[in-house]
Amino acid sequence: MKELIDRLKNKNYVRAFGLMKPEEQDVLESVGWMNRLVYIPKKWYPDGDKIKERERTHLTFCIKPGYQPEPEFVDYLIEICEDANCEPGTFLGVKEKLDNSPILPHDHTYLYCLPSLPNFVHFFAATKNCNDKQIILSEHVAGYIYSGKKVYARFRTGGGH
Repeated sequence: MKELIDRLKNKNYVRAFGLMKPEEQDVLESVGWMNRLVYIPKKWYPDGDKIKERERTHLTFCIKPGYQPEPEFVDYLIEICEDANCEPGTFLGVKEKLDNSPILPHDHTYLYCLPSLPNFVHFFAATKNCNDKQIILSEHVAGYIYSGKKVYARFRTGGGH
């Protein structure tokens, strides 16, 4: 996707929206109107969100040169061990990887190991409406969990910075 974004930043490459490949149109749409420029004879202008669908097909757009996509994240729930495999309450960490990504070295990754893993971003507690996240320090994770709140470890996926 990065190469497609870079291609769409090149003002000499882009063409009318209606002549773009479907994947180029999708990427252009996904960056949002605030990250696009539109060519109106002889000059590039910031894209306005007022352009109607039928007018869009003949206009030429590009992605602003300074645009950088948002990094992608994966969140892992921090849990207390309740299994028969360990003494209840002795394990605090991520019990399952959820996927085959190389982010976590193995199932049952202890809490104290998480901040030292590559691409670790932070811990956060989910708030009551679950849409907001409160970033917390590692020394507060156990207190939040034992008080009944859900706490997650956030990692960047891929090789993002």
